[in-house]
Amino acid sequence: MSSGAPRIYLDHAATTPPDPAVVDAMLPYFRERWHNPSSIYVEAQAARQVIDEARATIAALIGAAEPDEILFTSGGSEADNLALRGVLAASRRRGKHLITSAVEHHAILDTAEELEREELAEVTLVGVDRDGVVDPAAVEAAVREDTVLVSIMHANNEIGGVNDIAEIARRVHAKNPHTMVHTDAVQSAAHLGVNVDRLGVDLLTFTGHKLYGPRGAGALYVRNGTPLQGQILGGQQERGIRAGTEDTAAIAGFALAMSMAAERREADLDHERALQERLMAELPKHIPMLAITGPREASKRLPGNVSCTVAFVEGESILLALDLAGIAASSGSACTTGSVEPSHVLVATGMPAELARGSLRFTFGRGNTDADVDRLLEVLPPIVQRMRALSPVPVSEAPEAWKSWLSN
Repeated sequence: MSSGAPRIYLDHAATTPPDPAVVDAMLPYFRERWHNPSSIYVEAQAARQVIDEARATIAALIGAAEPDEILFTSGGSEADNLALRGVLAASRRRGKHLITSAVEHHAILDTAEELEREELAEVTLVGVDRDGVVDPAAVEAAVREDTVLVSIMHANNEIGGVNDIAEIARRVHAKNPHTMVHTDAVQSAAHLGVNVDRLGVDLLTFTGHKLYGPRGAGALYVRNGTPLQGQILGGQQERGIRAGTEDTAAIAGFALAMSMAAERREADLDHERALQERLMAELPKHIPMLAITGPREASKRLPGNVSCTVAFVEGESILLALDLAGIAASSGSACTTGSVEPSHVLVATGMPAELARGSLRFTFGRGNTDADVDRLLEVLPPIVQRMRALSPVPVSEAPEAWKSWLSN
């Protein structure tokens, strides 16, 4: 590990540090106001009021018509599970056809796979282009009379591609008005902001820890009239759809973090895009046979996301060396760290699996600086050089299938 130098955190897509103001706002609900919001006495009703106010705040920030359209969950994965399982369970008489994409977060893909294994869903996976973006026409073409739900992520957590959810929702609803549209907006809610009417969705997932709020607090937006059957039973919390005593502290912190993100969004975007654009331009200059992955155009890519793949090197090995040098980053999606499989997102874009094994992701946040970029550009090239020297395959002999990826 680097001696005495402060560590550099470049993994904000995995989680963000809670803002000190958020932590301060949460503390009273651990110390003095810890009461159960479902009870009837004065202290409990004060906790209930905090949750009601947080629900109203969050609803207004995403353009929901009513606060009750916000269901609090433990995070994005639970909200994704609830969206898929809840809609399909409530719509059995209509059908069980589910459409999603090949590059979704595993909270969607694994749930869809399990639903199919349980014979509760028939799943269609739509493909993506080279940048990991879904074609709205492909989604429209997959919609059938018995299609119950379409779930397409707003922005990819790994390579940053932003999907045109508004156009997808428009096409789906035009072809089958009874089909519900869900989007996982865990990344976009933090960076781009979301408005459920502009997106035209029936359900939307987002969470607190991606926008400087606490872990353990997420939400599923459910438009009024959307069929949804509860999956966690045992109480009347969250309109009986999601039982369990609410975490007042986490919910209060979530609402404040959402408000602060909205207030700071333009400044955050300018800051993150400047660092992103610089690193995307410099990495290929410093490391030969490195491919930037995901869209190059700023309007089509998540701010702060720089993803790439390095030929002839395993991404996990690079991460270990970066960690020893005091830099925290990730290889592909943080939720699959430790997996020996290549990134499912990159493979879906058509990238050869062996090349995809060299994937890296650097994601910037409020605390990052140009000095962090300087340090990464100083440390990363010699790491790659050392590791390539140990490669059993000569670096000069890149397979033909790799060359179009490494030419950018």
